[in-house]
Amino acid sequence: MREREVRRRRRTRGALVLFVLFVTVVLAGSDALMRNRPVVDTSDLVVTGLPPLSTSAANPRTCLRGVEASGIEEIRSELVRGERISSDQIDACPQAFDGLRITFAGEAIGDVLRRDGGAWVQVNDDAYALEVGPLGRHAERRGFNNGLSVWLPDGLHERIEGVGGPDRRGDVLLLEGVLHRADPADGGGTTLRAERLNVLAASVELEEPLHTLQAIVAAVLGVLATGAVLWARRVRSR
Repeated sequence: MREREVRRRRRTRGALVLFVLFVTVVLAGSDALMRNRPVVDTSDLVVTGLPPLSTSAANPRTCLRGVEASGIEEIRSELVRGERISSDQIDACPQAFDGLRITFAGEAIGDVLRRDGGAWVQVNDDAYALEVGPLGRHAERRGFNNGLSVWLPDGLHERIEGVGGPDRRGDVLLLEGVLHRADPADGGGTTLRAERLNVLAASVELEEPLHTLQAIVAAVLGVLATGAVLWARRVRSR
């Protein structure tokens, strides 16, 4: 009885070791495939012709609840008409831009949500939008996605021909309009109600290159899986 228990424990330990080895191989193999995947050259996706970024946007100052009005006025006094404002700067101190006419540029992504009198669209101005393209097509990591919700009245949203996604860089828009820190039409979110729109760069579709090594591994695993199923059926039929 004791010998049988010892054998059972050995089999259990062996199964656990094999499972750990299997998981390790799968994780290591997945990591190797990701590291060796082909990427798209996105150097031609850098958007040119952007207005200069506001100098205060390079080092945005955070406004806390109850901030003194003098701090907000100081930020406003540094703004230069025609300079571009970033979403990072707005997020850091939305009170300073509430009700102001600003210039904003970014990539239209997701969907154009049409409503009576216009449409909502998300416009991102992060590095993936203006410099390197969608993350899924290259290996460069440039922080997080960031942007603004934008209301485009009838006559403006129709100019958008393509929105961004994993396989496409959407139209890059240059917008002018009034910023609303708490727009009731957007559930109290921060929005830009655009009044002017120019397309700086047209939408570009990015084809995913063939991952040859991944295709070979997938074919080999498929053959092994098929063989395992056939072998299991043969064993059961005996």
